[in-house]
Amino acid sequence: MKTKTSRRRRVAGLAAAAAAALGGLLVAPTSAHAAWGTTYTLSIQDTYQYPTGTAVQLGHVDGWVQFDDGGNSFRYSLTACQQSSYTPPKIQVAVNAGYVGNTWQETDLDYLSLPSGCSTVTGQETYTDYWNVAFVLYGDTFTPAHTTVSKRWVGGNPY
Repeated sequence: MKTKTSRRRRVAGLAAAAAAALGGLLVAPTSAHAAWGTTYTLSIQDTYQYPTGTAVQLGHVDGWVQFDDGGNSFRYSLTACQQSSYTPPKIQVAVNAGYVGNTWQETDLDYLSLPSGCSTVTGQETYTDYWNVAFVLYGDTFTPAHTTVSKRWVGGNPY
């Protein structure tokens, strides 16, 4: 017949083992994340040139982009303002942008539709082995037909 003391020891031992296992899960090491590098500023002014020579500013973006030194992620903060565009600002986020022959190509990651006026958007993207990032601002006007105009900023991945 077992005594109360031996039962208590067994229960205490099981409780200690469970706590040790749980504690090991709580302090398990996490994978290391690459460090964030220098912040690069960016500015985009989207302008339409009418056939008469008059120019109208459709929208503007100011912000920054920052790359991780592992070369696979970047984060950004952009403040976009609608100017004379008929619709609110739209921003395209892309990587690996450039000309292939006479054709501009890029890998699209995100399209951001922002409210009227000015607003700030932040984000982070991950893409393996990209060599640059592109932010494209879209605005529109009537000339007398509807025309969408875009202006881009492209920055190289320093890693």
